[in-house]
Amino acid sequence: MNPTNENSISASASNVLSEAKQTAASLADKQRANVAEQIGSASNAIHRSAQNLEGEDPNIGWLTHRVADRLNGVADYIRGRDLMQLKDDAENVARRHPALFLGGLFVAGLVIGNLAKATQRSSSLNDNGESYPRAEDVPTADQPELDPWPAPTSQGETL
Repeated sequence: MNPTNENSISASASNVLSEAKQTAASLADKQRANVAEQIGSASNAIHRSAQNLEGEDPNIGWLTHRVADRLNGVADYIRGRDLMQLKDDAENVARRHPALFLGGLFVAGLVIGNLAKATQRSSSLNDNGESYPRAEDVPTADQPELDPWPAPTSQGETL
């Protein structure tokens, strides 16, 4: 093979790899900013809830404001770090406090699972925001409802 072809192929591969790294870094940076924004939005929502709670129980309102402040601090922390700094910080916490780190992952998994369920539940609502069936979806007397458990035939098979 010609040395100039090898250099050309190597340079092309290097360029493609460099572009892929830049694209991945850009995507990761956008995701990081998106996560920080979502945490900040959650913090604002919790602050609003805390204001409503202050009238009923000032102690619960105060505590809820502190939780919202912590979440806002997390959002600011994520905004102020790049992906490599976040990775390094996570590795350091995992090394120094493995039980705490694993517990945090467990709690995060529960929260993400509940958010996924809530998202799925809200997407199952119809256009009017109602979770019950619409009239046109309910079978009428001349359209019998399909039996979800068909009766077995004489040979023991189901239809």
